[in-house]
Amino acid sequence: MHYFPDITSINKTELSIFTKYWVLCLPAISSCSFCSGPAQYYCKSCKRKLCTEHIHISNTVYFCSTCETESLDSKCQKCGSATEFSRNEPTNSCEWCKSIDVEDGLLYHQQLPHLIFSSFTLLNKKLAQVWDLTQKYLEIVKNVFEMRKAKIMLFGDVEDEITLLRSKISIFIDQLVKFENDTFAMVDEKLRAIGYMRFTNVDNIERGEEILNLLKSRLDLLDTTIKSKFNEMNEDFQTLNQKVDFLGFQFRLLSKIHHLLPEDKEEHLISILPRIWLKKNSKLPKKYLVVLTSKNLYLLREKGLFDVKLKTKETISLSYIINKQYISRLLSRNMFRFKTRLDSYSFLGRRESLEQFMIYFEIIENYIDYSIHKSSIIEDLKYYSLTINELKTNIQRNVSHLRAYLLNKRELKRELYWREGQDARFKKLFEQLLAVERKIHRLNETRRHGSRGTRGIDGLLRKLTSEHHRLKRHLDDIQRKSEEFDNMWEL
Repeated sequence: MHYFPDITSINKTELSIFTKYWVLCLPAISSCSFCSGPAQYYCKSCKRKLCTEHIHISNTVYFCSTCETESLDSKCQKCGSATEFSRNEPTNSCEWCKSIDVEDGLLYHQQLPHLIFSSFTLLNKKLAQVWDLTQKYLEIVKNVFEMRKAKIMLFGDVEDEITLLRSKISIFIDQLVKFENDTFAMVDEKLRAIGYMRFTNVDNIERGEEILNLLKSRLDLLDTTIKSKFNEMNEDFQTLNQKVDFLGFQFRLLSKIHHLLPEDKEEHLISILPRIWLKKNSKLPKKYLVVLTSKNLYLLREKGLFDVKLKTKETISLSYIINKQYISRLLSRNMFRFKTRLDSYSFLGRRESLEQFMIYFEIIENYIDYSIHKSSIIEDLKYYSLTINELKTNIQRNVSHLRAYLLNKRELKRELYWREGQDARFKKLFEQLLAVERKIHRLNETRRHGSRGTRGIDGLLRKLTSEHHRLKRHLDDIQRKSEEFDNMWEL
């Protein structure tokens, strides 16, 4: 119930202030688009304000299957086709465009602030999808960092690709921050022009709908941009993941053979090639697992059918290797050949595998020192914080601004007071729960030491346990309602 003072008992200044307040609280009377009568309705189709004289009321609604629209006539006003009965309910239609998309002006005006706020919140939820990109990036960096600690040097360009991908994501986040700020600035400017729709005025409905359309167009633009960027970056992730997966494959092999390699702090693993054919001098080729380090090349053989074990058959010092050569043939196997002073070795297999040998030796000559002794790239990638904190902060600030100025302040305060009451009630019940738990603990201690009869203790424990369950249920219920409130208002 509203309280209004006795006008006869106040002075002229107070009367002036009261009159201004009363005028602002009253809805502004708008004129009908056809006559000078007061407009009570609004047509969302043709954007006209209508009085009761320029709307048609019917209890029967028809549907046109040709143009998929509803009407109040058995003949469609758009295409002239016969319509079918749809339902019985009181419905208004516009005298000008014959549309039944007619709303009560005052009621629709009250709904618009919530519709605008919900649309803005939906746009911000779409923005938050960039979180998935940052998490995928961090997962890759974490995996590569662990493998680099094991001194696996294959694919020296992995760090460079991760750095490039990080730059792309960072630039995209900056663009989203600007997009969110620009959207809020446009919405805020339009809302200021109509006083944040605090005062009921049917003339402001059309401008409120302009804001809704603006948010819809911005959401469509954002959706298209995010899909395009995500597809582009997913391709980068896919290419990078293939290399990281191969690193992971070698990392798992390393865990199996590390005990077969000599412990040398100056020796670092470069690559592992499983089951590749090797021909030494004029002997028949055999399958080996080849391990390449910064100092040696190890040839390992698998022994056993069921309990397979690895055994080092030969160790070749890289300082002894001369005349490295890759030979590509059309009609016979491709070959990678190298010699030492005593022996000649030929690796046989697929072109992709054999070409890697040349890359491995290039890594040893050009990249190994940089990668081992100057591992600043992967260290920087590991400890660089790629987050969306700025975007998150902007969203929270702008949402809070709209919540405070766009939504009904009285309604918001009532809801917040209820939320504070829930916290106070939770605290009180939680203290009661702790007191009950202390009593239960003391009684259990008393019964264990046998200082008094157990019959009275058991009965008291049952009552306390029942009370404990009741308080726990109430606390869970309060917590659930509070979480629902926080999610709704995004607190």
